[in-house]
Amino acid sequence: MRHLIKVLPLALAACTAQPSGNAVAPAEIVVSLGEIETDVNGRCFATAAGPTRTDIVNELIEVVPAVRAADGSVTSPPVFRNVSRPQTVSTGPGRRFETVCPPVYTIAFVSSLQRALLIRRSYSGPITGRYDEATSLAVQMFQRAEGIDSPLLGVAAARTLGILAVPRG
Repeated sequence: MRHLIKVLPLALAACTAQPSGNAVAPAEIVVSLGEIETDVNGRCFATAAGPTRTDIVNELIEVVPAVRAADGSVTSPPVFRNVSRPQTVSTGPGRRFETVCPPVYTIAFVSSLQRALLIRRSYSGPITGRYDEATSLAVQMFQRAEGIDSPLLGVAAARTLGILAVPRG
């Protein structure tokens, strides 16, 4: 998650609005926290992690190999052990949501985001203006109530926090 700040400057050009007469498919950029797609209107979208379940998987593993004589006969049989381990399995697709495009993540914007999360007791770190691991985890926890399990800030969450304008309607 620390790589987001390094990737964002490279992704700035990809989230600019495309000319309206251009019928090209939406451009895609990849951010270390997930994939962001840009539509022809310059809006950015991401997909949150889908639902999962954890299964317990039992495996029979060989802990001591068989010992064989020079003629190939087994002088000591192998030893096996039954081992149980958790395995996470995806149970459905993730939810697609509109996210804030990377050019919006200025130091002032991220500072406002951190203050808004701090006021709501979702963030306890310093106001640095950097979208670091602590900030992205706070965003993810804040958005989970809306069913979006992603460290990428959604437009709806930004509007709820009061840091992104609500369109007139």
